[in-house]
Amino acid sequence: MKSAWYLGYSQADVGDRALLAGDPDRVDRIALLLDDARPMPVKRGLKSVTGTYAGKKVTAVAFGMGAPIAAVVLHELADLGVKSFMRIGTAMYFAPVAPGDFVLSDRIACFEGTSRSYVNDVEAQRADAGLNRAVATAVAAGDAQLHTGTFATFDAFYRDMFALDAPTQARVDANRAMLAERGVVAADMETSALVNAAAALDVRFTSLCVGTVDGVTRAKLEPEAMAAAEHRLFTTALSAITSL
Repeated sequence: MKSAWYLGYSQADVGDRALLAGDPDRVDRIALLLDDARPMPVKRGLKSVTGTYAGKKVTAVAFGMGAPIAAVVLHELADLGVKSFMRIGTAMYFAPVAPGDFVLSDRIACFEGTSRSYVNDVEAQRADAGLNRAVATAVAAGDAQLHTGTFATFDAFYRDMFALDAPTQARVDANRAMLAERGVVAADMETSALVNAAAALDVRFTSLCVGTVDGVTRAKLEPEAMAAAEHRLFTTALSAITSL
């Protein structure tokens, strides 16, 4: 039976649907929403759990941070037979998104290096339309605000997205102006690579995130509001990905 090099488990251990989260602690919280949740042995910090939701087998995996490792996780899971993927987590947001709103990927703006190993035109691909429709339906059943649009993805957080020093601020400000001109609704470190890897591997993918950091003011969502938004994110993502 086929097994994954880095994740360390086999086809029998996964569902045909997967949620990809950055933070390993989120996998533990997702597990609480699954029936018959079974954690897998952790290799290289890649925490995973498989269970059922609405009668469908779902796997949740934490990839940590950044496009290269996120693409490795998606690629290995696709090789094991997973067909539908959703990145869930947090993202920097831009107007008209408000703190705590959901942002859903459609088009991508690619400023990372992983995508070029999967496709030639790194901004031609889009998130999966069927998954996005399922997300919209799931959101409509609750009270969350959803914004669908372009996700920008960068490799160097402290060079391109968030300045820690004055010399870097001009670079970050120029990026923000460019993103505003392109109508970007969210920025992260994984989505464009995952959209492109999914296209190359012929699997479904979209990103659904909570807007937690204002891309202009750098204001962060308060912890209590984040906890509530995260729970809505998990239930929305699980409802959407198991509806297909």
